[in-house]
Amino acid sequence: MSNPLARMWISALIFTSFVTIKAQELDATVTINAQQIEASYRDRFATLQKDLQEFINGQQWTSAQFAHQERVQCTLAITINEMPSADNYKASLTIQARRPVYYSSYQTTTLNWKDDNLAFTYTEGQTFTFNEFNLDNELIAVTAYYIYLILGADFDSFSPKGGEPYLRKCESIVSQMQSSDSKGWKAFDDKKNRHAIITALLDEAQTDFRTLWYNYHRQGLDAMYQSMDKGRAQVTQAIPLLANVRKANAQTPLLSMFISAKLEELVNIYSEAPMAEKQSIYKTLQDLFPTYTGKLAKIKEEYKE
Repeated sequence: MSNPLARMWISALIFTSFVTIKAQELDATVTINAQQIEASYRDRFATLQKDLQEFINGQQWTSAQFAHQERVQCTLAITINEMPSADNYKASLTIQARRPVYYSSYQTTTLNWKDDNLAFTYTEGQTFTFNEFNLDNELIAVTAYYIYLILGADFDSFSPKGGEPYLRKCESIVSQMQSSDSKGWKAFDDKKNRHAIITALLDEAQTDFRTLWYNYHRQGLDAMYQSMDKGRAQVTQAIPLLANVRKANAQTPLLSMFISAKLEELVNIYSEAPMAEKQSIYKTLQDLFPTYTGKLAKIKEEYKE
C-alpha cells in the first residue's frame, strides 16, 4: 500500500478558494467514559457530554475569522475514574487536535496529550459559562486551558509564534488557578502538568521548539504538495532543534508533546526517503527519544508498494 502522506495530495483541496464566513473556531467532540462509576449515576454524564461540547463549540475563543471548513478539529475524551463524594469526580482527560495540510485532505496531529489530574464538581443541568478573569469552575478552567493550548499550537504552525496570544491566556489561567486544591496547576508537583507545559512553551530558552513547530508544518508539510523531497528536507532540518530544547531543560515536557503527536507521521514521512536519509534521521530521533527506539526503527524499513 502506498504512503498515506504521498497519497494525500492526490485528492487536493484548494483551501485558498474557501469563502470566509464568520464561524466559531472549533469543531470539538467531547466523549465521556463513566464505566468505572456505579450505573445509577451514569445518566448525568450524557448531559455533561452534550453541554460541555456545546459550550466549547459555541464559545468565541478568538477574534479571528474562520470559515466553517477551517475550524480546528479536536476531541476531548474524559474518563471518570472515581466519585469520592456526591457530585465530585476524579478523572483523566485525553486531548487530540488536528489541522489540515495545504492542498490536501490530510490532517496532521498538533496535540495528543493525556492529563491524569482532572478533578471537578458537577451537578446535572448546571450551566457552563466562561469568564477568563474570574475562573470559579475547575472543569471549565481545565477545558479553557486546553482549548487555548490547541489554538496556540494551531496558530504557531501557520506563522512564527502566531499562537502567542492564546498561550498567554493559558498562562493567565494557570496563574489564577494557583489557589486550587486540584493537582496540575502548580510548579514542581508534576514535570508534565499544565504549569510545566505553558512555562516551557513561553520560556525563551526553549523557543527553538516553536521555531521547529512552524518550520515542520509551514515549511515542511505544507510544501509537500509541490515537492515531497523538499518538504521532507525542511522537516529533517527542523528536528535537530529539539536537541537545543533538551539542552535548555532536560526535563522539558515539550519533547513528549512532540513525539506523542508526530511519531506515526514521521514514520510515514520517511517511508520513501533514500536509505541514507532514513538512517540519518533515525539516529537523530533515537538520540532524542531513546525509549521509542523500537517504534522509530520502522523508519529504517525498506519501502514497499
